[in-house]
Amino acid sequence: MLMSLGQFVFVTGTLAFQEIQRQRSWNYADNAVAFGRPKKQFMGAGEDTVSLPGLIYEEYGFGTRFALDELASMADTGQGFVLMDGAGYVYGVYVIDSIDETKSILLDNGTPRKVGYTLKLNRADDDRVETQSAPKRRKGAA
Repeated sequence: MLMSLGQFVFVTGTLAFQEIQRQRSWNYADNAVAFGRPKKQFMGAGEDTVSLPGLIYEEYGFGTRFALDELASMADTGQGFVLMDGAGYVYGVYVIDSIDETKSILLDNGTPRKVGYTLKLNRADDDRVETQSAPKRRKGAA
């Protein structure tokens, strides 16, 4: 397993992305200061987005076009889903913002031999997911 988004599992047979692009930002407010530069006041976490670009070559066993439809159905619910990689790292709860797809190398019946896609996710949980630190051991515990 590469990653999971809720109950959707990213593996070679469903969708295998090429890379993970993550952008995180933090918000600051400017406070004017007489005869000086504005002071920054930390306002909290900003956007946390993840992009998963990938390719589907269905005839070679790399993904299926119908997996994108399954993700679109998940997006239609408007719910957030826990994003976790195969090593157990929990990114947080994300909503599906968009799915971009490009179908190319079409057969005579319109079936694409190659589908490029980018899944765009946006964090929606406001840090309610537990931190990644390991649980603390009590003295004497094995």
